[in-house]
Amino acid sequence: CDLVLTGPGLFEKRRKGSMALALLPQAAFAACSNYSDSGVDHFNDPLFGDDGLSPASLGVVTVLCWIITSLAVSAGIGGGGLLVPLYFIGLDVPQTLAVALSKGTIFGVACGNFAFLWSQRHPHVDRPLIDYKTAVFMQGGELMGVVLGVLFNLLLPQVVIIMLSALVLGFNAYKTIKKGIAKRAAETKAFAAPEKKAARPAGAGEGDAPPPTLRQAVALEAEGKEGGDGSTGDGASEAGTSNVGSSANLVALDVQGNEALKKKILAAQARRFQPWAWALLGPMVTFFVVYSLLLGEIFDPDFTNCVVGYWPAYVSPFFFYGATTLYMARRNIAEGARMLEAGIEPVAGDIVWSRKSAGMLVPAAVGAGAAAGLLGIGGGMILGPIFVALDFQPQVGTATTGFMILFTAMGGTVKYLTIGKLSWQMFLWFAAVGAVGGQTGQRLVRRLIQRTGRPSYVVFLLGGIIAVAVVVMTSFGIRQAVEDADCGEDIWAPSTDQFVCEE
Repeated sequence: CDLVLTGPGLFEKRRKGSMALALLPQAAFAACSNYSDSGVDHFNDPLFGDDGLSPASLGVVTVLCWIITSLAVSAGIGGGGLLVPLYFIGLDVPQTLAVALSKGTIFGVACGNFAFLWSQRHPHVDRPLIDYKTAVFMQGGELMGVVLGVLFNLLLPQVVIIMLSALVLGFNAYKTIKKGIAKRAAETKAFAAPEKKAARPAGAGEGDAPPPTLRQAVALEAEGKEGGDGSTGDGASEAGTSNVGSSANLVALDVQGNEALKKKILAAQARRFQPWAWALLGPMVTFFVVYSLLLGEIFDPDFTNCVVGYWPAYVSPFFFYGATTLYMARRNIAEGARMLEAGIEPVAGDIVWSRKSAGMLVPAAVGAGAAAGLLGIGGGMILGPIFVALDFQPQVGTATTGFMILFTAMGGTVKYLTIGKLSWQMFLWFAAVGAVGGQTGQRLVRRLIQRTGRPSYVVFLLGGIIAVAVVVMTSFGIRQAVEDADCGEDIWAPSTDQFVCEE
């Protein structure tokens, strides 16, 4: 049995001539199934012509792909949980090609998304919409967690993976929608307040209102949780993650700081291009690609789990990404201390970086990656709800997750093209569709918030898409499990092939 790393939550396990994909709930495709095409090179597969795709199917799937990616980008996720079944069923391509094509599409989505987000500014302060500090910090922890999650994915029975997928994502959808209800109630109260009849609620618009103070954020959040929806803010998400240092949970302090230092910090934060972030993300992506090619036996076909250096290489991401996460934690804490010294008060929705908040966010980031690797999904469906629970400003949260998707999708796409699992013509076509979808989704959500003044709609959209994905992925996984059972596979049996040397 050999393991091929293809991206966060995308692993292929070959066993007895068949392949199991953990993008969706893990399934071991039997010889009687037509899902597997192990060993087939798809790199030069044509898009059009006699050997290409059906024009009618291509047209319908293209339109559906644009719709899915537009909605997914609006919520800050990639949409892979919906794209794989779409390609597998709509284009009638093998499962492996559908998974690879989904990753290529998400890369296109991320490129189009970033082309839009690159120039966007925070709604209330002069800095980029993307929270680079949080993105780089969470990226390292997420990739570190994927390695842990995939080990359990390979070990647990496929039926258990299906149930865990439905449970975790279903809970995420419920908590996200509940949070959206609380945020909408807070917005409604802000609109109705006599002294704010002409003002928008905190987080609305593109910079029309002044930055809300921490006192205003605390009062607004408290009113929303005590409002007519009856929400009290209890539950695992709020109790477990919303108190890690979000400025919406703190009491404001008026600090007289160093004006010179304040100008220096604000000028650095206002830069559109953040060199330090790209200097870290470049090596992180490079390591990801090299690591996946190494374990995929591209460099050395004999590099299996029977080789002495296999397991040290397998766990190397813990050390590499652990080091980057530790560095980012120290950097963010130091900058938080400098901001306090300068008298810079965080805007509502910012993370107030401290040893405590960084210490609590590390397991959240690793847990998100572990869940992605275990359940075979992208990180957006896990990170998005975490950012909502952290009381991130919704536009900042979706921009930050969208930025993180760019690098994980890039690594997976390069891997698939390198090993011949992705047709370059199909990749260019659907990546272009995804890029258009990314642009469309961002413009739609911006206009929606501008016209309504309700960022809570982004939260509702995220919860709704996750809920739909739960239904689609669970149904698709059950269908695969039934076929495997009919083909004689024991769908309740754990797999230990990855941990046993078979020469």
